Amino acid sequence: MKPFTALGLAAVMVLGTVPLTAQAADPTPGPTVYADPSSPTGYTGHFVYYNPDATSVRFVADILLRNWADLTDPTVYQPSQYQPGLMRGGGGYDVQMTNVGNGYWEIDVPLAAGANQYWFYVDNNTNNWVADPANSPIFAPDGITGTARRAFNKVFVPYDAEKQNFEPLAARQIELPREDSAKGAWSYVEVPGLPPLGGTIPRTIGVYLPPDYDPDRAEPYRTIYMQHGGGQDQSDWMNMGNVPVIMDNLLDDGTTEPAVVITTNTNSLGPVGSQAVLGDAYPNLRNVVIPFVEANYNVSTDAIDRAFAGLSAGSAVTQNLIRDDADQFGYYGPWSGGASVPASTPDLLYPYIHFGGGAWDFGLPNPNTVANLDNVGFIENTTVAGAHDFNAWNQLFSIWARDYLWHPEAFIQDEIGQLKANVAATGLNGGNKNALTVKLEQALKLVVKGDSTGALEVLDGYVTQVSEFQAAGKVTAEQATGLTALAAQITSNLSHWLE
Repeated sequence: MKPFTALGLAAVMVLGTVPLTAQAADPTPGPTVYADPSSPTGYTGHFVYYNPDATSVRFVADILLRNWADLTDPTVYQPSQYQPGLMRGGGGYDVQMTNVGNGYWEIDVPLAAGANQYWFYVDNNTNNWVADPANSPIFAPDGITGTARRAFNKVFVPYDAEKQNFEPLAARQIELPREDSAKGAWSYVEVPGLPPLGGTIPRTIGVYLPPDYDPDRAEPYRTIYMQHGGGQDQSDWMNMGNVPVIMDNLLDDGTTEPAVVITTNTNSLGPVGSQAVLGDAYPNLRNVVIPFVEANYNVSTDAIDRAFAGLSAGSAVTQNLIRDDADQFGYYGPWSGGASVPASTPDLLYPYIHFGGGAWDFGLPNPNTVANLDNVGFIENTTVAGAHDFNAWNQLFSIWARDYLWHPEAFIQDEIGQLKANVAATGLNGGNKNALTVKLEQALKLVVKGDSTGALEVLDGYVTQVSEFQAAGKVTAEQATGLTALAAQITSNLSHWLE
């Protein structure tokens, strides 16, 4: 196990409190975010780029705004037009920077809360997304290079409760580093057995270890595998995707479980496989990466303790894995890649799948398709304020890791709710309805507590009581089916993970 770069999670921007009224002859390159009463968001980002050879420099950022408070509003708003209700998701803000002499280029722009993404176009070359050399992402040594590498720089912006004044934007504070919280560490780790890049460069994975990671902890850690999109590699979830910061903060809040996070490069996972041959997709993932992680880190080898999520092209990888071997992972997150999993997929009843995308995202999964999948499995779908960009993906990771990962009840509660509605629709008297409803509620509470065995016992009692009501003529055969079919799905799901 060979780490290329061991990283602390220091902030990559400076927070100032005094507006910049004058610049030195040679300004300091990089981003500075400062409190600004004249900004509509309460904060302004000041960006300085140094390139004495450039004839023009364009500042580009995914910070154009759309109206999340009114989705019928087609307007794309400029950063200077911010008002409560607007969220990033309108696409790229693309403006010329000012040449202030001596090779320095500058721009000021209002910014709202969370991790904001930006890059540069030099000399109008839009094929080359130039990284900010004063605030560059830390790229994998075997990752994408040259013009194929989309440089996603990030800058963190606080939330101004008075000026920004919008709860969904306030929620993006989970993306901001906290000075006093415990920090995990991440690195790029060489994986023997993966085919070298160009025949010589070792392949790596990104590895995040939670704060106070203990290789000897009695309870093994869970693992989260994250997959990048097109024009990206294993760098992006660790950098602009902000996974280390978000995980640190969720752990600080006590709203997720400590887990080892792995980012993989699609090009090193092997071929997608044939859908006619189950279990052959991405053989390097199955046969090299997962065994390496489970041999070198204190992580569980149980599938229910593994999760896999991906954005855009990574969503396609995620859905291919579901189609190929649905219960290889207990939890999946296919985001911004549509919904292409067939309802006939073998073992689709077992994993917990969280689809998602941005409201203005061309890859937003079709809700009807997801709803049809939910009829045969345990599927959830989340739409956030964003487009096909990290404004959406950072939020989706935060929501998934906090509300869905390791929470089977988050996926089962809809089915329990439907069963309760079916009970209410029968002609049973109040006492009999209550007896069934109480059992359903008790089963869900036991799932929340992690007691699947207890939940199965309660559900068995529920089904037995429905059978008794049918035998006594209190419910029809059709009603009994409506009261037990979903219960049977829940029972099969919970039983599978106890085997």
